[in-house]
Amino acid sequence: MATAEVFDVIVVGGGPAGSAMGWSLARRGVRVAILERAIFPREKVCGDFVEPAGLRILEAMGCIDALDAPSRLPITTNRVYFGPRLAYRGEIPYYEGGHGLPAHGYIVPRDQLDTVLLERARAASATVLQGCAALDVRRDGETMAVDARDATRDFTLRARLVIGADGVESTVAKSAGLRRTDRRHIGISQRAYVEGLDVEGGEATIWFDEDQVPGYGWMFPMPGGRANVGVGMLSESCHRFDLSVPRAFAESIQRLRIRHPGCANARLASRPIGGVVKMYGGIDRNHFDGGLLIGDAGSFVDPMTGEGITQGMESALIASQTVLDALEKGRFDAAFLSRFDRDFRSYFDPPMLYLSLCAVMMRNWHFREFWWRSTLRGFEKAQSDPDFARVAGSAFGGLNLQPQAIVGQIWSSIFAHLAQGGVQAIGDLVSGRGFRAGGLAGDVEAWQRAWTASLKDDAAWHFSWLADVAKTLGRVLPSLMSTDNARVRGPLI
Repeated sequence: MATAEVFDVIVVGGGPAGSAMGWSLARRGVRVAILERAIFPREKVCGDFVEPAGLRILEAMGCIDALDAPSRLPITTNRVYFGPRLAYRGEIPYYEGGHGLPAHGYIVPRDQLDTVLLERARAASATVLQGCAALDVRRDGETMAVDARDATRDFTLRARLVIGADGVESTVAKSAGLRRTDRRHIGISQRAYVEGLDVEGGEATIWFDEDQVPGYGWMFPMPGGRANVGVGMLSESCHRFDLSVPRAFAESIQRLRIRHPGCANARLASRPIGGVVKMYGGIDRNHFDGGLLIGDAGSFVDPMTGEGITQGMESALIASQTVLDALEKGRFDAAFLSRFDRDFRSYFDPPMLYLSLCAVMMRNWHFREFWWRSTLRGFEKAQSDPDFARVAGSAFGGLNLQPQAIVGQIWSSIFAHLAQGGVQAIGDLVSGRGFRAGGLAGDVEAWQRAWTASLKDDAAWHFSWLADVAKTLGRVLPSLMSTDNARVRGPLI
């Protein structure tokens, strides 16, 4: 096996996280190689949605013109369905601009986005090796060795540090003993491109169906009557209750044609393809002797939405500071590299742990009716209350997520609901009408039914779920005392 050049850093994986890392290091004079298994452009399972924080990074990297941004459809509004019921339609309330953030997102297919990003890394002087698979990563004396294979040969690259940016089935993570298989923190999705739409402007659509909880579907429009349409569900629920993501996708396409007036003539323009994501709540550590994990390899994915493009690039930019310090000081041991975990926790934890708590509570499939009712009520309130929409709505993709403010709004709404429902329930009882299924009594009954069904189905699992809720709540509580969210300002670029 021939030995190739020695680098300062080897990045395994050339997606958004790997390219951002390569670009960040190469522009500072670091000798960096990026190994990418595929040859770009290539298709990638993704919703293709780049939120404002992601666009801010792309602007800093000089990618906006190359992505031909003026030809894209700015996503500024959305509609939300609960079953056939339209619960919300209007502006995306948490896209407010400021801190260099545009007040919109873009849909950028990954074959285009990833190609442009990798070229930016190459232009910054990174060595890019496409069609090159990493077979093994190992510590070899004072250096890290990456055994690789391309179309013509096997070879080894060496460096002081290896960065795993090679996706959910990361070879780097596996070699470091950090491969994650916990279904509680894994999402499964399927998506396809559709055409024949007549959608007004940049209006995205999401939907929630009771037979697909916890999970949701999306339709993200692009110019020319095309869109990215998909569904995502929790792996654990699919496994325990025999739920099928391909079946959910097919049903969602049919339902979308019926519900959405602009999608009546929607037809598939590509083959549906599926993939998985590993979410932030499942991270234990993302450092090891001689390396770090970023992007999907490090589980930097929103626990509620499954969004990971922006988070992956953010994780890379945060990690690049640790890498630069390590190279300067000549320290490549796990103890020194653990500062990456400290830094990304400081950056991501306040919003992400709150989202992880929401995701953990919604994991129990038996409670789907209760969460359905509660979330529906929240979206309907958002339709008439802009402040509630801006604050509470940020849990569904807003950058300036303030857990303390959200909790305050939620409890205020709960008390109002209890007061209104209690008065209404007493009036109904006195009048002889009985309790209304849609009011407070209906919520209580939905909770009781869910609790009973969950215990009856699997008592051991039920109590392990409660333990997870308590554990996550304990991790969230400290962040509720802070109103600072570093993600609003963005990572150092």
